[in-house]
Amino acid sequence: MEMAQLVVDRKVVDGVVFTGLQDAGSTAGPDVGAPAPDGAWVDCGEAAAYAGTGPIVALGAQAEVQNADGTTAVFSAFRIVDQEFLSRIARVADAELVLLDGRADPMRVGGVDAGRWDDTDLFLPLSIGTVATSVTPMYWTLAAMVAASGLCAVGLAAWLARSTTRPLHELADAAERVSEGDLDVRVPVHGRDEVAHLALAFNRMTAQTQAYVNALTASRDQMRGQLGRLGQTLTATLDLDRILEVILDTAMVTAGAEAGVVMLVDVDDADQLRQRAGEGNLGIDQPATIRLGEGIIGSIAASGAPAHGRITDGRFEGRRRADTEPDARSIVAVPFEGRAPAESDDPGAPRTESGVLGVLVLYNRIAGDDFEPGDVDTLRTFAGQASVAVENVLLHRQAQRLSLTDPLTGLWNYRFMQTSLRREAERSRRYHRPSALLAIDLDRFKTVNDTYGHPVGDQVLTELARRITGQIREVDLAFRHGGEEFMVLLPETDAAGATAVAERLGRSVAARPFKVNDASGGRELRVTVSIGVAVLGEHADTASEVLAAADEALYAAKAAGRDTWRVAPV
Repeated sequence: MEMAQLVVDRKVVDGVVFTGLQDAGSTAGPDVGAPAPDGAWVDCGEAAAYAGTGPIVALGAQAEVQNADGTTAVFSAFRIVDQEFLSRIARVADAELVLLDGRADPMRVGGVDAGRWDDTDLFLPLSIGTVATSVTPMYWTLAAMVAASGLCAVGLAAWLARSTTRPLHELADAAERVSEGDLDVRVPVHGRDEVAHLALAFNRMTAQTQAYVNALTASRDQMRGQLGRLGQTLTATLDLDRILEVILDTAMVTAGAEAGVVMLVDVDDADQLRQRAGEGNLGIDQPATIRLGEGIIGSIAASGAPAHGRITDGRFEGRRRADTEPDARSIVAVPFEGRAPAESDDPGAPRTESGVLGVLVLYNRIAGDDFEPGDVDTLRTFAGQASVAVENVLLHRQAQRLSLTDPLTGLWNYRFMQTSLRREAERSRRYHRPSALLAIDLDRFKTVNDTYGHPVGDQVLTELARRITGQIREVDLAFRHGGEEFMVLLPETDAAGATAVAERLGRSVAARPFKVNDASGGRELRVTVSIGVAVLGEHADTASEVLAAADEALYAAKAAGRDTWRVAPV
């Protein structure tokens, strides 16, 4: 009952009766809402409930519910069909309605000028009248709308072409100019759409590329300057230290390093590496030194293989930094080798047993970056130049020495003796300081050659040269004048000092026999020398004069019975 009242109060239906539709309106019973009208009812739950048996008074629907005691109750809800009901339908449908339920005066509602009528029997038998409409104006209107839409589409397409394809053409033209090398080109930015963002990105890319190209150009120009300087240095000087400094500077500029060193094998110790060139802050107070196989540099040199990477807590690839080598955070090092060593005892070409001449090392790449494999390849080039430079200088020194030394005895030759005597005579005259010259000749050397042959004579000459160099100072110079005659120049030495050296030399030669080998085997020969002494500033003032004075004193020693010395007369 409460539910029925709620439905009626909300105007869902006009009323509810608690009977079936067949008894509604004719059987008294409890009602909710409007009283059930008496007459023909149309069942809304049936497909065709009205059979034309009288005027329709209501639309109804029947339902069953189960009570709490298990019994079934039937109720019917209805909507009264009257003038007001039909008027609401006509207003909603914008039509004129005529109820065809057999009344003498059909119920008519609506006020339209109906030009077209259609009948329907869906729930209610109605004749529906609608306004007749001419479709021709509608066609023209539709055509006009279509034409206007077409014009709008064309205009929109033109605008899109202008706003979209033009920036794309500008981008394409700019890209073409960039491909031709014009990095100054920029694309106009229109609006804030995706194409505008693309133009901004293109401009940023072009600007960055231009900056990179400018940096590379500057680096190339700097590189050209460094290489020009390197080439000029290599061709203009044989100063090894200067050449290594230029090679190191060029390598540092190329690789972007903050510091670097060139380490060469020590002349006196092939297991020792010593710094010959250094640049930047190396973190040590003294020039770097390291034993081969020790520390970082020594281990790399011993391996003969390049290495690069970061130094952490003083360690690099399992190698601990030595206190005598540079301190840094990153490193790239390339050992360099020379050509295969010649069969020579010349100490001027120091190298390890594996042929390593030295190591080119760079430290601390600028901006804190690590060195890369490409830096190793670059450094190989400069290490090769360093190797060539070292060998060229050493070969030049060797050639120069060979041109000034006697090939048999290793003493300075006659040519260098002439140069040295002139220089010493000039120095003695300028500073009024004495310098002595000893002329030394083997006694009866012709007999040795005639008796034992020239090979034995050469052995005697070689041993005599060794004994002479063993009795003089480092500043003194020993020369082979020719044949069996030798000269010794004693700077800063007067006649008394020169005679003491002559006495010592004579004793060292005569005291021990010379051991030689010939076809019959080893033998010992007793050899003596005669020595003439002359002093610059005392016996002569020029090179030729002192040489003649020493020879005169030598002849006097020979005349005195040999195995003795004599001083030139004043």
